[in-house]
Formats: sequence, C-alpha cells, structure tokens
Amino acid sequence: MVDRDALLGLVAGLVGLAFGVAAAVMSIPGLAVGSAACALVAAAASVILVRRLHDAQRELAGATALMKLVDMPAPAREEARSLVDPETALPDQHFFHLAVDGRVAAARRHLWPVAIVLLELGLEDADARHRRDAVVGFTGVMRRTLREADVACRLGPTTFGLVLEDTSEEGGVWTAERLQIALARDTVRIKTLAAGVASYPTHGLRADEVLTRARTALHRACSTDPGRGLGQVEVAQADMA
Repeated sequence: MVDRDALLGLVAGLVGLAFGVAAAVMSIPGLAVGSAACALVAAAASVILVRRLHDAQRELAGATALMKLVDMPAPAREEARSLVDPETALPDQHFFHLAVDGRVAAARRHLWPVAIVLLELGLEDADARHRRDAVVGFTGVMRRTLREADVACRLGPTTFGLVLEDTSEEGGVWTAERLQIALARDTVRIKTLAAGVASYPTHGLRADEVLTRARTALHRACSTDPGRGLGQVEVAQADMA
C-alpha cells in the first residue's frame, strides 16, 4: 500500500514539474508560482516521511528488545541476565529505557497515548530476607494485576517502572490505584506505594521529557503524607521540569 503522504508528495512533485515546464514554455508567471507551491508541498511530505522513518526505526529497536525479554518464556528470559533483575526476574532499568523509547516512538507513529508510571515501595522495618520477600511478593501482585501488554521493570531496590501502551494519564492513575487496592488485599509486608504518572503527548513529546516529569511526580508523591491511605498517586504537570 502506498503511503498517503508519499503519494501526496509524488503528485505535488509531478504537478510542480508540469507547472514549471509550462511556465518556461508559455512564459506565464502564475504557473511558476504554482510550481513553487507544489515544490513546498513535496518538501513537506518528504520531511514527514523522514520523521516517520526515524520513529519506525526507534519503534523497531524497542520492539526487538521487548520480543527478546517480555515474550520469552521465563527460563530463556532468565538467561538474559544483563537486562534482567535477578531477584524478581523483571527487566531492569536499562531495558526500561529501551521500552520507553520504543513505546513513545510507536505512540507518535500510531497517534495513541502511552503512560509512564513510576512506583516507590515503603517497606516495613525488617531484615534483608523479609525485605526481599516483600519485593518479590509485590512483583507477584503486579503480574496478577497488570495487562499482558504492560511492561513492568525494576529500577532500584524499591523502585519500579511501568510502560502502559495506548493509555492516557488517567489510565496510568487507575493502574496505580488498582495496584494499591491489590496490595491492601494481600499479605505483602508493604506500608506504602507511592506513584508518579506522566504520559505522552500530554506531558512531553520526547521520551526523556515524559520520564523526567514522571520522576518529578513520583518525588511529590513520596513527599506527601499518605495519611490513612496506602500512598499518594501524583500526575505530572506539563510545565514540570
């Protein structure tokens, strides 16, 4: 199937060529102006196609990484230890950045939103074994709660990141609250679950912008007293740095 922008650029280029030849032969200034306008349309179509090609390359890179880890069976995924957290068997922060780049590129290409949710666990005072059990238990809660298409990664000892495709910031908030509800029903020894949510394109047009604003939102959530709740869920603001 021929891309509509490519077809538009081709038609504009051919019409512009015809106008240019006619202007030269017939000495009609109006045709020269029409030729220039068609050339501008063809150039604009070329810029759009180059941008789409760039986005497609980034999407392919992210999709390739996702296929290697997310779609692998658990034993094969554990072999890719350079991108997998050994304690939870979740993809690590390096994979998370690949996933964010790839999913934002896909969102730009397909004109749908993508939400980034950063989570911070507040664990009860316990020894290392109990802390590990709590983190692993939370990983199980995430696997039971999230959709198959959602990407969950461990970014630090108590920090996790979610990449939610075709999801707005409202959907990101809902996902974080679902995790809080699931934790409240579970026996995992976790005191709080704070969340920062940002989305493309509401909070940025680049992956790094969205991620930066999600981090800022998470910091605000962690700084807010949860009161009697399990934790604060903060949505980024478009003017956050």
